[in-house]
Amino acid sequence: MFLALGLASAAGLLRGADERPTTLTTDAPVINFRVPTFTKEGNRSWLLCGSEGLYINQDQLDIINLNLTVFTGDASNRVESVFLSPSATALLNAGQVRGPGRLRLINDDFEATGQDWVYDHRQKKVSIRKDVRVVFHAQLQSILR
Repeated sequence: MFLALGLASAAGLLRGADERPTTLTTDAPVINFRVPTFTKEGNRSWLLCGSEGLYINQDQLDIINLNLTVFTGDASNRVESVFLSPSATALLNAGQVRGPGRLRLINDDFEATGQDWVYDHRQKKVSIRKDVRVVFHAQLQSILR
C-alpha cells in the first residue's frame, strides 16, 4: 500500500538509458515503520509498528518486533491494549494480526502471554492457543464461589 505507492513513483526515476522499465521487487524490508489506521470518524483505531516489515502483497505485511497499539476508536484516543511479539503477520484487509510465536498482551485489567495467537480487530477478539498465562490486575469479585 504505502510501499507500493513509493515503488510506483520510483519506477519512473530508475529507467535506464535504453528506456526499458526497471523491474522493482518488494523483497527488501521497510525499517522502523509505523502504519496507523483510523475510524470513519477520523479517530485512531490502531498503530502498527515494527523494526522491520516485509511487504508481501496489498493485504499482507510480515513484521519483526511487532508493537501494535489498539485505541478505543473514539474521541478519547485512549489506549485499549498493546500487543508485543518478536514476529507477526498483519492481514490488513481482514483487520487481523497473527503470529506463531510469543505474544505479550497488555491492558489496564490484565496481562497475557502465550504462543500461536490471532487478534481480530473487527471483533476485538484475541485467541492464544499455547502456553497461555494471564495475570489479572483488576479485582475479581466472587470468582471462586
